[in-house]
Amino acid sequence: MSPRALYTAREQDLLDPGVREGFFPLGATQSDKILCAGMARLVYCRKDPEFSFDQNRIRENLLSIGCAPHKFLESPGSAHGKGSHCLIALREDPHPARRLAVVAFRGTDIKDGSNLRYDVDLELEPWTGKGRVHRGFATALGQVQEGLLTALDSLQGWRLLYTGHSLGAAMATLLAGLKKPDALFTFGSPRVGDAGFVASLQGVTNFRFQDCCDLVTRVPPEELGYQHFGQPHYIDRERSVILNPKEQFISKDHRRARFSFLFRYAWRPGNVRMRELADHAPMNYVWPVAEMRG
Repeated sequence: MSPRALYTAREQDLLDPGVREGFFPLGATQSDKILCAGMARLVYCRKDPEFSFDQNRIRENLLSIGCAPHKFLESPGSAHGKGSHCLIALREDPHPARRLAVVAFRGTDIKDGSNLRYDVDLELEPWTGKGRVHRGFATALGQVQEGLLTALDSLQGWRLLYTGHSLGAAMATLLAGLKKPDALFTFGSPRVGDAGFVASLQGVTNFRFQDCCDLVTRVPPEELGYQHFGQPHYIDRERSVILNPKEQFISKDHRRARFSFLFRYAWRPGNVRMRELADHAPMNYVWPVAEMRG
């Protein structure tokens, strides 16, 4: 079956995204966007019932695509690995210009109360660079920021990509304001800061993917002073990716997507009941991105 036809409404794919295999659908032949979509889901692999990284499983999956873990960063002193989680993965190459480093942040784990506290701390606070940012997201990045920046300083000359899903996307965006990457790939990202913060990121190559009705991409509200960074790469209900469609198209697509979801998915046992939540599952980003050309 073509990835374009694939969609999941399974509750497990939303609540525990690292369980299902198939992180990198195209194997070792990954474009940057496909690699980052897979990496943004791979960092959800954790030890049960703990929250710390399942390093062995992550390493095995990275090796299958010619990469290797360079550094695992997690909140210090937290019980059972709760808090913020970040991975730096490397792809070595004999040619220095082709050496690649990917920084991937884990998104919200709803079983981790610290993650939820980060998400709901909506106060805008002054940022190290310019503008103001979401205080909870800044706190989350702060848990790993010092070690992360030190590690990145040791990778001078490497091509650098940042990625993440949900809370992880917010942290990746904040990091781009501290150290500019070669490209930023985010999936299901909330709004992160105000107009001043967004302006400070101009010049950062940015790919912000938004899956159809995904609720997280519509918060925090603009009425509180928040703005998105960059144009959306919108995934429609048919799983095609469209760059910055008009709002009229999006509204119509949402209505049809919700109607279809009710009849095809919402009533099935084990499925999420709302399209707005099901569309946030990382797998629903991996499949359509894997089908993109160019």
